[in-house]
Amino acid sequence: MIAYITGTSSGIGKAIALKLLKEGHQVVGLSRSCTISELNYSHILIDLCDLDALARFEFSSNNSNDIILINNAGVVGPIKPIGHHVEQDIIQVNTVNVIAPQILSNKFINKFIHSSHKYQIINVSSGAGKGAIDAWSTYCASKAAIDMFSETTAKELLDRDHVNWHVFSIAPGVVDTKMQSEIRASNPTQFLSHQKFIDLNENNELANPNYTAELFYKVISNPNNYKDVVFSVRDLA
Repeated sequence: MIAYITGTSSGIGKAIALKLLKEGHQVVGLSRSCTISELNYSHILIDLCDLDALARFEFSSNNSNDIILINNAGVVGPIKPIGHHVEQDIIQVNTVNVIAPQILSNKFINKFIHSSHKYQIINVSSGAGKGAIDAWSTYCASKAAIDMFSETTAKELLDRDHVNWHVFSIAPGVVDTKMQSEIRASNPTQFLSHQKFIDLNENNELANPNYTAELFYKVISNPNNYKDVVFSVRDLA
């Protein structure tokens, strides 16, 4: 299997990449920096905020492997109520969390739709896409969007009898990543749930990225076992 993964420099993306490499698969990382030096790993330097770079990107031709696209990269953006954002921050959140995954998915399907191997698209979602969280309006909206995009894409492929394709939108739960550090560093006067995330860290309730990667690998290795498009890794534990 060949896996294209965005956001492999740290966190969940890096953990999934290392898990796949350990299992003998090839991984192509797409991010702004390279932190993995392993056999069978290659890296493409790309800023997912750069729409011109996304337009230029192309998947390599391959007719001998199953291929998976994991849209993992994401940003939480400014943690403050709407009305206090600057426009560029709103644009960044939606570009990384919504537009980039849609462009990459479109290119991926266009490239391989007539091939006979097995293909997967996994979008890393969030529980924040299922319910409103104070001061996270752009992030919540972006994750709700990626859930609906995934469901619609899966339906389009199934309705056209592309049975060798699977699409999932998977929420990883609360994981010990850079994003959690950003949340804890936010202004508690602008984020009413601030203490909750401080407590999660202090009470050791944040999942390890490597453990989360193991759960994602359950889906990657046996996609036929999962009928829902949108779900959480908590359903797999």
